[in-house]
Amino acid sequence: MEIFKGESVVDFFDRFNTFVKYGAPLSAICRYFLFKLPLFVIQASPAATLAGALLSLGLLSRNRELLALKACGVSALQIATPLLLSACILSIGGWVWNENVVPYAFHKSRYINTVEIKKKEFKGLFHSRGFWYHGKQAFYHIDHFDSRRKILSGLTVYALSDTFQVHSLVKISRASWRKGEWHFEGVQENRVDPANSLLSNPASLLLKEKPEDFSLVDMKAEELSSRQLQAHITNLQQKGLDTTEYQVDLQLKGAIPFAALVMTLLGVALAVPGAQQLSVSAALGSALLVGFGYWVFLALSISLGHSGVLPPILAAWIANATASLVGLYFLLGVD
Repeated sequence: MEIFKGESVVDFFDRFNTFVKYGAPLSAICRYFLFKLPLFVIQASPAATLAGALLSLGLLSRNRELLALKACGVSALQIATPLLLSACILSIGGWVWNENVVPYAFHKSRYINTVEIKKKEFKGLFHSRGFWYHGKQAFYHIDHFDSRRKILSGLTVYALSDTFQVHSLVKISRASWRKGEWHFEGVQENRVDPANSLLSNPASLLLKEKPEDFSLVDMKAEELSSRQLQAHITNLQQKGLDTTEYQVDLQLKGAIPFAALVMTLLGVALAVPGAQQLSVSAALGSALLVGFGYWVFLALSISLGHSGVLPPILAAWIANATASLVGLYFLLGVD
């Protein structure tokens, strides 16, 4: 889950060398960032709601309106209720947005980056149990590709003759890219033409493509809705593949949109109990500081979840749970 890569300015400078290297046209660059925008909206919403809560309550405090409400016996929770209800609606809307808009837009951004900017021809075909890829004098069927670790699982190579007839079929349980070449495990060949054998040739002939050639066929969690991601996880589990990372990402589908509600609660807890007079700069500074701390904590928990140290549900929700407990403590404990 790309929780830090959605910020457009950072993303631009991160990819600037790529744009220059491939001579990317301005139209492709603009469309790339346009389709990345929906993901950025979801990722920016927690910090935006936190800043909004601090600013609105800071203005009320500046005019002594919060002190007047508290003097009339209005509790901090009652003051916070309208903001929390608004944040709850925003979180639900964010979840719907993340389920319906982000997957399509993120996939389009990856396609533009790979095909239009890097000018790599897409030769894959997806289906429910993996994908097909048209390689050099061969067709590949691959159950799963892990681009981070550069591992192909469940690879079947259909070697073609010059007349496009299959002369050899090789099944490989696992292919990993190390030190500039593929290393294979569990190789088994079924020859259609006894005169041709792939295993009698150099191993490099089994798979001539590099990991970068399969970049588009590694489905990212952002490209799938929760239902599609759950189906993908079930499919991989049936094949005996590790789905820990995908399970964490599935939980994040709900955790990140509802971070807007959590950040609003935290903002209210910072501003209401003492009725502090927050300037605009102080409110924005507090929002940036708290928001940055939240994302660092979340990134750490996600990393521990992907490595299997934390259960997926805990890895995805522990940052929200911790921020909620801190917010409730300060909001209710000072009344």
